[in-house]
Amino acid sequence: MGERMQSPKSKKFRFTKKKIVLLAVLLAAAALIVRSFALASAAKKEGPAAACFTLGKTTLKDAVSVTGTLHSGSSANVYTMLTFPVARIPVSAGDAVKKGDVLAVLDSSSLEDQIRQQEYATTYADKSTALALAKAKSDYEDALYLYSNGLGADLTAAASSARTAESALQSEKEACASSQDAYEQGQISKLELNQAKAKLDQAQATYDSAQKSLTAARRTSQQSLLAARTAYEDAAAKSADKSAGAALDQLRKNLRDCVVTAPRDGVVTAVNAAVGGVPAGVMFKIEDPSDLIVDAELKEADTAKADPGDPVTVRTDATGEEVIAGEILSVAPAADPKTEGTGNVTFPMKVRVTGKNAKLKIGMRAKLTVTLEQKADVYAVPYEALADRADGGYAVYTVERQGDSWRVKAVPVTLGLQTDVSAEIAGPGLRDGLTVVASADGVTPGSAVRPEISASSASGGR
Repeated sequence: MGERMQSPKSKKFRFTKKKIVLLAVLLAAAALIVRSFALASAAKKEGPAAACFTLGKTTLKDAVSVTGTLHSGSSANVYTMLTFPVARIPVSAGDAVKKGDVLAVLDSSSLEDQIRQQEYATTYADKSTALALAKAKSDYEDALYLYSNGLGADLTAAASSARTAESALQSEKEACASSQDAYEQGQISKLELNQAKAKLDQAQATYDSAQKSLTAARRTSQQSLLAARTAYEDAAAKSADKSAGAALDQLRKNLRDCVVTAPRDGVVTAVNAAVGGVPAGVMFKIEDPSDLIVDAELKEADTAKADPGDPVTVRTDATGEEVIAGEILSVAPAADPKTEGTGNVTFPMKVRVTGKNAKLKIGMRAKLTVTLEQKADVYAVPYEALADRADGGYAVYTVERQGDSWRVKAVPVTLGLQTDVSAEIAGPGLRDGLTVVASADGVTPGSAVRPEISASSASGGR
């Protein structure tokens, strides 16, 4: 007998681990497909995503950023004209000093020798000129007395001779007159008359000579007086000459200057002298670290808005993000010669640091933000948010809820203060909390969008 065939039986379905994983994957894929269709439908209904921000009042600043170097606005270079070696330097760079503090002492030994020699010379000169003055004064007074009283050996003799000659002349005149009368009466001869006249002529000649001698003697006496007065005046001038004393005073001053002192309060920022060396040029530099100035360069286009007193913020690497107050001190009236004729003309600017920070030091590189213009309590948007209007004006796009979608609306605005990145806007359609499209490119009024709000508008600068 052949073997009997068994009829097939239905097999029971069993869930294995592999089948469970496969089923989960299929279900997830189905859910993703359903969600994608749902999102696509919603996106089609709501429109494309649009970055937006919430409008709010702000302070808009037109500012420019520049860099510069800190230095002291109050400084002094200390030097000496003396050429004596340095004996001692009691200070170092970084030391705080007060006015009058000793910075250096020079070797004054040779100068002290000069002072002693000059003191001897001055004392001798004073005594010598005093004696010469006394003698010259006495000689002048004697000459004046003799001249005023007609005295003196030569003048006295000449005056006596003149008086004798005058008396003799008078006697001969009388005798000649008597002889003339006697001749006319026939009492004497012509020869005797001529002899009388000859004696008169001789007496006249003697008298004339005596008068000339008297005049010469008086002139000599006058010249002697003038010479005595000149000698007296010369001695007085020499006595009044204090050049020797002045030289001594200068040497003593040099001795005092051998002690080099601080001319002002501050900090020693440079020491260019060394013990044993002869000073040459600036020995020390003293600066006031509390009076800090920043030298910077301002672009030509910004000078029109930069005025002394305008606010400036100062930052340095040492002070981190701390904002330190400052103000414009001055803007040069002429461009920096190194930039003239170039495409980047700049003007030197000085900024005074008005805020205080102990970490600020002379020589640091400072980052300045110069506020050229600012307006408070205004609306401001980035330039990307501005749209051109057909009439030549500007608008911003806002989004408003209409039914189950957000729609774009154009709000006309006028522009005010403008910076490099944003502009002030104004208009009757603006209000706090308004949702504004961040970029007007590719957006049209009335279209549906899906707003994605990031941040509110803010002020801008450079």
